[in-house]
Amino acid sequence: MHDSILSQKKKESVGDFLRFWRKLRRISQMDLALDVGVSSRHLSFVETGKSQPSRDLIARIAHALELPLRQRNAFLVAAGYAPEFDEEPFDGEKMEVVRQALQRMLESHEPYPAFVVNTGYRILMANSGYVQFLKFYLGEDASKKYDNAFRVLFEEDGLRRYVKGWPVIEQFLLARLWEEVVSTQDGELIALYEDISKLKPSEGPVDFQMDSNLPIMPLTLEKDSVRASFFTTITTLGTPLDLTTQELRIEALFPADEETKGLVPLNA
Repeated sequence: MHDSILSQKKKESVGDFLRFWRKLRRISQMDLALDVGVSSRHLSFVETGKSQPSRDLIARIAHALELPLRQRNAFLVAAGYAPEFDEEPFDGEKMEVVRQALQRMLESHEPYPAFVVNTGYRILMANSGYVQFLKFYLGEDASKKYDNAFRVLFEEDGLRRYVKGWPVIEQFLLARLWEEVVSTQDGELIALYEDISKLKPSEGPVDFQMDSNLPIMPLTLEKDSVRASFFTTITTLGTPLDLTTQELRIEALFPADEETKGLVPLNA
């Protein structure tokens, strides 16, 4: 299944596109037809190329299949229509108000680490807590060297060296990344997954105890006898109207115990 998803080529027709996403979402033609208000016969004709769907039908199908905005645009283009959603440059003028809001959110999380990533986990913004965090573990220029949240963890000279129970964390994060690849079919995310999967995997599991009192999996790091435990939250922006905004996420680290609260900010 992994190979079939990763090797999936750009769809040549609207029918191919519809069939691929319908099967990916595991919904029958009949159920989808009921959801969008057409006959299953008509939907079948769209899939086989015997019928050209209207722009409105494309929109209803995209909504029913919960397609990301980027894929909704691709669906429209495959059907011969202009894309609906713009993709503003993150550093462009129209995104200024969004960047200001994100900056305030990052600052409000000080002194704990927080950063903004796009759909491919490229780090676009970060607070000083994150910069200090990386500086403590990886050195002065770490925040410049690593511009991707997954790579900073998975690279051999990255944070993985200090993560307790790394094999379990590695397995969990790879599974999460794969789920996002499947659900979004985003090219940047697919490339990231392929690259991360090629990195040297852990040789085997180690004893790793989860705190059953927490509803999340903590991330515990240890360097020079300094042990710090965090858990992360992911925040997205509601009702996005363009691709860039929909794909932005804020990842924030919170101390998972009192000991870590006393350590932050971490100082080199």
